[in-house]
Amino acid sequence: MMQEIFMRIKECAGTIYKTIKFDMQDSFYEHVGQGAGGDLSAKIDIFAEKIFIEALAPYGRIISEEAGSVGAGEYDIIIDPIDGSDNLLSSFPYYGSSIAVQKDGQTLLSFIANYANGDYYVKWEGCYKKGSLLHERLKDVRFNRFARVGLFEKAYANPAVVAALKERGFKFRSPGAVALSLAYAHYVKFVIFIGTIRAYDVEAGLHQCADLFLYNENDKIVVAKERDVFDALVQIVQKEAHGDQ
Repeated sequence: MMQEIFMRIKECAGTIYKTIKFDMQDSFYEHVGQGAGGDLSAKIDIFAEKIFIEALAPYGRIISEEAGSVGAGEYDIIIDPIDGSDNLLSSFPYYGSSIAVQKDGQTLLSFIANYANGDYYVKWEGCYKKGSLLHERLKDVRFNRFARVGLFEKAYANPAVVAALKERGFKFRSPGAVALSLAYAHYVKFVIFIGTIRAYDVEAGLHQCADLFLYNENDKIVVAKERDVFDALVQIVQKEAHGDQ
């Protein structure tokens, strides 16, 4: 069943990718109100959400950032139709979709796509692969031991943590798409997120980080491949981060 759902998700992602790359109309940039997740929704968010809902509704209840809860069924399918939509609307190439398929609260499949370059990451039992919406080849997700920089989502809202990271010599970028950053956790030095944690933003990404060192408490997430890096980052975050962001 997970293979079947994966293929449906990939088809949806391919359609969205082609639309953004070749048919991104001016009307897609317009905002249409506030979505269920609390953020303003653009028409491109609604467009992408509709494609996923139509394809995946037969498999269960859709829980989406824009529409909220839709339908019922065997699985809960948690969707962020456009992760990093502000980046997309600003023509900054770091945005995609994230989908987590759950049953009884356990994630069985996760899929995260990067529409800026066509990459996607998919994981279910016995399978964790990196693929491309541009071809059919898949390859294993591997650790990148040469990584020099990490990713710090919402760094702008956490100046004390930024200062502590600089003091300790940790380099980072803050690209602005949480699920996508978690998908790259095996390749970068680390990933930090400090802010309100919503299922749409993190369920798929956390599933893909399960084999890494992972701290997830009180609106703070730290992920790293190396124990010493992880311990140092958790210490900084626990000491310097304060309250909801």
